Amino acid sequence: MKKTAYRIMLFLFTSLIFIGLVSCDEDEKTDRPDPTIKLMVRPGFISSDTTISVGQTFTVVIHAEYNGYNKLTNFIAMLNDERYLDLGIYSETYDKEIEISKGLSEVDNWEFIIRDIEGNFSSTYLTIYKDQLIVYGEIDEFLNVQLGAQNSSEYGSFFSTESGMVYTMQEAFNNQEIIDLLYYYDDFDKLEENIITSPGANLTGVYSGIYDVNNWETKNTTRFSREKLNVTIEEFETAANDSILIANSFAFESGGRKTKFLESGDIYSFVRGYKSGMFKVVSTSGTTSGNIIVDIKIQK
Repeated sequence: MKKTAYRIMLFLFTSLIFIGLVSCDEDEKTDRPDPTIKLMVRPGFISSDTTISVGQTFTVVIHAEYNGYNKLTNFIAMLNDERYLDLGIYSETYDKEIEISKGLSEVDNWEFIIRDIEGNFSSTYLTIYKDQLIVYGEIDEFLNVQLGAQNSSEYGSFFSTESGMVYTMQEAFNNQEIIDLLYYYDDFDKLEENIITSPGANLTGVYSGIYDVNNWETKNTTRFSREKLNVTIEEFETAANDSILIANSFAFESGGRKTKFLESGDIYSFVRGYKSGMFKVVSTSGTTSGNIIVDIKIQK
């Protein structure tokens, strides 16, 4: 009987201690502040509401700090209630420069959000108004660009939007600082067929030899829209300024590293550095020894 009473008392005592610990832990979580985020005020950067011309590029600088307990895990940028960026992180502080090109909308309402591992979050806001005086920029056009796949003996696989020229692998190796785009045919990895990408993508298994892109010191990265655009061939072909490029641009970090399963008539947008561009597939032929013909338009 005494043993039974002792066990009951021990159980109750242990339970009270456990409940107390849980309660304290919950109190600690409840009392912990949210992380902080702010727009940094620096010369040359935007930190408050302003008016900007369509197509003009501007930069904001974000600084975020954790609450002293929970690491930061997500940075999100929302543009007019749609997700523009969503980056995973794991740190106590976070600094991010975001280069943005003013779109066609009358008002761009930006929300920058930081979250921590417990789901706590904070936001900061910025409103960008469209300057009513619109002057669209000039574009460079490269029509009927013929790119060969990796085993083509007739055409080079590499293209520079700076020079407007196509390069063989050896030539590209000697001009790697200006190579923006390349073409290959995938029948060996994910079987994604006709692909346009850039040197900064993962190109393992595509090339070989001393001029292999993996041996380059400079690997420029171009990012692409993740889906082909809902733009007609006529709209693309008649575009004489950068308005259509601006309308279909995106945050560099949110773009894909390659386009795939390309077919005649497909149109994709891309971002290279501070410039936006688009390409249209004119035709494709063959496989690893074949070629693709594209029309390319990019901001000057």
